[in-house]
Amino acid sequence: MTVAEFAAIIVAIAVVVAAVFLVTAVNNLNNTLAKLEETAHTLRDEGVGAFRDLRQLVADADAELDKVDLVLDRADQATTAISETSRRTHEAVQDPVIRTLAVASGTGKVARTWLGRKRKGKSDGAAPDLVDLTRNGDSIQ
Repeated sequence: MTVAEFAAIIVAIAVVVAAVFLVTAVNNLNNTLAKLEETAHTLRDEGVGAFRDLRQLVADADAELDKVDLVLDRADQATTAISETSRRTHEAVQDPVIRTLAVASGTGKVARTWLGRKRKGKSDGAAPDLVDLTRNGDSIQ
């Protein structure tokens, strides 16, 4: 056996080993590709289901938001109506109440002054003088 034959045998053995290695690698890659394809189908099926559920959730949330918007609009209308009613009630009641309190206060002062004069013995039936009504810093309004 010459060196050329020996080299040819070594090269043939190396080619056979490389071919076996490549066949094994391609077979492993093929198995991995099949598993990846199966996983991709599973993910796609689950993803489609998840997106379907997500769309339903978004539709439900949108319907609930429409209800909340309606409630907020009605609450705003009610608040506006209550504010307007409160303002009008305040305007309608404030002036008469103030005038009534002023008249009652003045009447009370006149009555106290008149009764005070009667008790002191000045019951001559004459109306009290304006000077007498303004004693002690009190005044008639």
